[in-house]
Amino acid sequence: MIAGPRHHGFTLIEILVATAIMALLTMIAIAAVGGGLDRAQSTKCLQSMRQVGAAMQMHAGDNNGRLPSSSHLRAADGSSLSWTSTLSAYLGTNFLGRCPAVPDHRSRITYGWNDLLTETNGAGIPLARCRAPNNTMVLGELATNQTSEHFHFRGASRGVVTPSFFRSMVNVECHGRGANYLFADGHAENLAWSDVQTRLMSSATPFIQP
Repeated sequence: MIAGPRHHGFTLIEILVATAIMALLTMIAIAAVGGGLDRAQSTKCLQSMRQVGAAMQMHAGDNNGRLPSSSHLRAADGSSLSWTSTLSAYLGTNFLGRCPAVPDHRSRITYGWNDLLTETNGAGIPLARCRAPNNTMVLGELATNQTSEHFHFRGASRGVVTPSFFRSMVNVECHGRGANYLFADGHAENLAWSDVQTRLMSSATPFIQP
Protein backbone atom coordinates (compact mmCIF):
# COMPACT_ATOMS: atom_id res chain seq x y z
CA MET A 1 0.00 0.00 0.00
CA ILE A 2 1.43 3.38 -1.06
CA ALA A 3 1.09 6.15 1.50
CA GLY A 4 -0.23 9.51 0.27
CA PRO A 5 1.63 12.83 0.77
CA ARG A 6 1.76 13.99 4.33
CA HIS A 7 0.26 17.43 5.13
CA HIS A 8 1.04 19.40 8.24
CA GLY A 9 0.27 22.90 9.48
CA PHE A 10 2.72 25.64 10.43
CA THR A 11 4.52 25.25 13.70
CA LEU A 12 4.22 27.93 16.37
CA ILE A 13 7.83 29.01 15.73
CA GLU A 14 7.16 29.43 12.01
CA ILE A 15 4.07 31.52 12.71
CA LEU A 16 5.97 33.73 15.15
CA VAL A 17 8.82 34.23 12.69
CA ALA A 18 6.42 35.10 9.88
CA THR A 19 4.54 37.54 12.14
CA ALA A 20 7.79 39.21 13.19
CA ILE A 21 8.89 39.59 9.55
CA MET A 22 5.54 41.09 8.58
CA ALA A 23 5.70 43.54 11.50
CA LEU A 24 9.23 44.58 10.53
CA LEU A 25 8.26 45.13 6.89
CA THR A 26 5.25 47.18 7.99
CA MET A 27 7.43 49.36 10.21
CA ILE A 28 9.90 49.91 7.36
CA ALA A 29 7.07 50.84 4.98
CA ILE A 30 5.53 53.27 7.49
CA ALA A 31 8.93 54.88 8.16
CA ALA A 32 9.56 55.28 4.43
CA VAL A 33 6.16 56.89 3.84
CA GLY A 34 6.56 59.12 6.89
CA GLY A 35 10.06 60.16 5.85
CA GLY A 36 8.85 60.99 2.37
CA LEU A 37 6.04 63.10 3.79
CA ASP A 38 8.42 64.96 6.11
CA ARG A 39 10.76 65.75 3.21
CA ALA A 40 7.87 66.93 1.05
CA GLN A 41 6.60 69.22 3.81
CA SER A 42 10.06 70.64 4.43
CA THR A 43 10.56 71.26 0.71
CA LYS A 44 7.21 73.04 0.41
CA CYS A 45 8.08 75.15 3.44
CA LEU A 46 11.44 76.09 1.91
CA GLN A 47 9.67 77.13 -1.29
CA SER A 48 7.44 79.48 0.71
CA MET A 49 10.47 81.00 2.41
CA ARG A 50 12.25 81.48 -0.92
CA GLN A 51 9.13 83.26 -2.14
CA VAL A 52 9.48 85.66 0.80
CA GLY A 53 13.19 86.02 0.00
CA ALA A 54 12.46 87.06 -3.57
CA ALA A 55 9.79 89.51 -2.37
CA MET A 56 12.23 90.94 0.17
CA GLN A 57 14.86 91.56 -2.50
CA MET A 58 12.34 93.27 -4.77
CA HIS A 59 11.12 95.43 -1.90
CA ALA A 60 14.68 96.48 -1.11
CA GLY A 61 15.21 97.35 -4.76
CA ASP A 62 12.18 99.64 -4.73
CA ASN A 63 12.89 101.22 -1.32
CA ASN A 64 16.48 102.43 -1.33
CA GLY A 65 17.83 99.06 -0.23
CA ARG A 66 15.69 98.84 2.92
CA LEU A 67 14.20 95.64 4.26
CA PRO A 68 10.44 95.61 4.94
CA SER A 69 9.00 96.86 8.20
CA SER A 70 7.90 94.56 10.98
CA SER A 71 5.83 96.24 13.66
CA HIS A 72 2.62 96.00 15.67
CA LEU A 73 2.15 99.72 14.96
CA ARG A 74 0.21 101.07 12.00
CA ALA A 75 1.06 103.67 9.39
CA ALA A 76 -0.60 107.12 9.40
CA ASP A 77 -3.23 105.86 6.96
CA GLY A 78 -4.08 102.95 9.27
CA SER A 79 -2.42 100.28 7.16
CA SER A 80 -0.50 97.48 8.82
CA LEU A 81 3.29 97.70 9.11
CA SER A 82 3.66 93.93 9.35
CA TRP A 83 6.07 92.38 6.85
CA THR A 84 3.19 90.34 5.45
CA SER A 85 1.41 93.58 4.57
CA THR A 86 4.51 95.43 3.42
CA LEU A 87 5.47 92.57 1.10
CA SER A 88 1.95 91.67 -0.03
CA ALA A 89 2.35 93.34 -3.43
CA TYR A 90 5.50 91.27 -4.06
CA LEU A 91 4.31 87.97 -2.58
CA GLY A 92 1.24 87.63 -4.78
CA THR A 93 -2.11 86.07 -4.02
CA ASN A 94 -0.89 82.46 -3.80
CA PHE A 95 1.29 83.02 -0.73
CA LEU A 96 -0.10 81.12 2.26
CA GLY A 97 2.61 81.77 4.83
CA ARG A 98 1.97 78.50 6.63
CA CYS A 99 4.28 75.54 7.06
CA PRO A 100 2.47 72.30 6.07
CA ALA A 101 4.18 70.44 8.92
CA VAL A 102 2.09 72.35 11.50
CA PRO A 103 -1.43 72.48 10.04
CA ASP A 104 -2.98 73.14 13.47
CA HIS A 105 -0.72 76.09 14.32
CA ARG A 106 -2.65 78.77 16.19
CA SER A 107 -1.15 81.61 14.14
CA ARG A 108 -2.43 82.70 10.72
CA ILE A 109 1.19 83.04 9.57
CA THR A 110 3.62 80.43 10.89
CA TYR A 111 6.78 82.36 10.00
CA GLY A 112 8.33 85.06 12.18
CA TRP A 113 10.53 87.99 11.14
CA ASN A 114 13.78 88.81 12.93
CA ASP A 115 12.92 92.09 14.70
CA LEU A 116 16.63 92.96 15.01
CA LEU A 117 16.48 93.73 11.28
CA THR A 118 14.24 96.71 12.03
CA GLU A 119 14.72 100.11 13.59
CA THR A 120 13.18 100.69 17.02
CA ASN A 121 10.09 102.11 15.29
CA GLY A 122 9.66 98.92 13.25
CA ALA A 123 10.98 100.26 9.93
CA GLY A 124 13.25 97.89 8.06
CA ILE A 125 16.98 98.56 8.22
CA PRO A 126 19.09 99.06 5.07
CA LEU A 127 20.14 95.68 3.71
CA ALA A 128 23.69 97.04 3.43
CA ARG A 129 23.86 97.14 7.23
CA CYS A 130 24.02 93.35 7.34
CA ARG A 131 27.67 92.35 7.74
CA ALA A 132 27.09 88.82 6.40
CA PRO A 133 23.74 88.58 4.57
CA ASN A 134 24.24 84.89 3.81
CA ASN A 135 24.52 84.15 7.55
CA THR A 136 21.94 86.58 8.95
CA MET A 137 18.53 85.06 9.67
CA VAL A 138 15.53 87.01 8.41
CA LEU A 139 12.71 84.51 8.81
CA GLY A 140 12.21 81.48 11.03
CA GLU A 141 9.40 79.12 11.99
CA LEU A 142 7.16 80.25 14.83
CA ALA A 143 6.98 78.10 17.95
CA THR A 144 3.52 76.60 18.28
CA ASN A 145 2.70 78.78 21.30
CA GLN A 146 3.46 82.01 19.40
CA THR A 147 1.11 84.12 17.27
CA SER A 148 3.14 87.23 16.41
CA GLU A 149 4.36 87.69 12.84
CA HIS A 150 7.80 88.67 14.11
CA PHE A 151 10.10 87.48 16.88
CA HIS A 152 10.94 89.64 19.88
CA PHE A 153 14.68 89.06 20.01
CA ARG A 154 15.20 92.70 20.98
CA GLY A 155 13.67 91.86 24.36
CA ALA A 156 16.43 89.40 25.27
CA SER A 157 18.12 89.99 28.62
CA ARG A 158 21.21 92.20 28.16
CA GLY A 159 20.64 91.94 24.43
CA VAL A 160 21.93 88.36 24.30
CA VAL A 161 19.75 85.87 22.43
CA THR A 162 20.61 82.60 24.16
CA PRO A 163 19.63 79.21 22.71
CA SER A 164 16.89 78.81 25.34
CA PHE A 165 15.47 82.28 24.60
CA PHE A 166 15.64 81.57 20.87
CA ARG A 167 13.90 78.22 21.28
CA SER A 168 11.08 79.80 23.30
CA MET A 169 9.98 81.62 20.14
CA VAL A 170 11.26 79.51 17.24
CA ASN A 171 10.04 76.05 16.26
CA VAL A 172 13.62 74.80 16.03
CA GLU A 173 12.69 71.17 15.32
CA CYS A 174 9.72 71.71 13.07
CA HIS A 175 11.19 69.31 10.51
CA GLY A 176 12.73 66.40 12.37
CA ARG A 177 15.85 67.61 14.14
CA GLY A 178 15.88 70.99 12.44
CA ALA A 179 13.86 73.80 10.90
CA ASN A 180 13.90 76.07 7.86
CA TYR A 181 15.34 79.59 7.85
CA LEU A 182 15.48 82.46 5.35
CA PHE A 183 18.60 84.62 5.21
CA ALA A 184 19.21 88.23 4.24
CA ASP A 185 20.77 87.30 0.88
CA GLY A 186 17.47 85.64 -0.10
CA HIS A 187 18.43 81.97 0.25
CA ALA A 188 16.61 79.51 2.51
CA GLU A 189 17.92 76.33 4.05
CA ASN A 190 17.23 73.70 6.69
CA LEU A 191 19.44 73.89 9.77
CA ALA A 192 19.73 71.33 12.54
CA TRP A 193 19.05 72.69 16.01
CA SER A 194 22.60 71.77 17.04
CA ASP A 195 23.95 73.93 14.19
CA VAL A 196 21.74 76.88 15.20
CA GLN A 197 22.93 76.64 18.82
CA THR A 198 26.54 76.79 17.63
CA ARG A 199 25.79 79.87 15.53
CA LEU A 200 23.99 81.58 18.38
CA MET A 201 26.93 81.05 20.73
CA SER A 202 29.53 82.25 18.22
CA SER A 203 30.29 85.97 18.21
CA ALA A 204 31.96 85.54 14.83
CA THR A 205 28.70 84.52 13.15
CA PRO A 206 26.03 87.26 12.96
CA PHE A 207 23.14 84.80 12.92
CA ILE A 208 20.70 87.13 14.70
CA GLN A 209 22.43 90.50 14.89
CA PRO A 210 22.98 92.16 11.48
